[in-house]
Amino acid sequence: MCRPLRLELSPEEEVVASMHMDIIRKNGFILEEDPHAPPGHHFNLRAVPFSKNITFGVEDVKDLISTLSDSQGECSIIGSYKMDTSDSVCPTRVRAMLASRACRSSVMVGDPLGRNEMQKIVEHLADLKSPWNCPHGRPTMRHLVDLTTLSKEPDENDTSC
Repeated sequence: MCRPLRLELSPEEEVVASMHMDIIRKNGFILEEDPHAPPGHHFNLRAVPFSKNITFGVEDVKDLISTLSDSQGECSIIGSYKMDTSDSVCPTRVRAMLASRACRSSVMVGDPLGRNEMQKIVEHLADLKSPWNCPHGRPTMRHLVDLTTLSKEPDENDTSC
């Protein structure tokens, strides 16, 4: 980034940015505070993160500040994964990018697995808060039925319906 960009933030967003400067910095954004600037213009964006061919910007830092302001960081993004804390908050686009990369390297339907690999996956899923879907919403498990129970002839003495 060549020149700093002046951010237009609400007074509440400016307070949140001041309170969570460490989290903003951990996400790769560098904000510079100008206490003499008029309200709503106290922060300049000096640096933004990038990953491969994706560069994040003003909208992403504003998204991060908005997320942090939602109930002091206890928004739906935090807590959606068991290990998340307020320190692991990141902009929506960053979480989407990380989810996409994680899914690409995951076990896919049809991948051959040994018994030990299957056991490890089940154990890891058991540790998750929401093991039912990947970050994109795709299911991570399917219900299985014992086919022998489906083809079993009903017993003449069985009175259950």
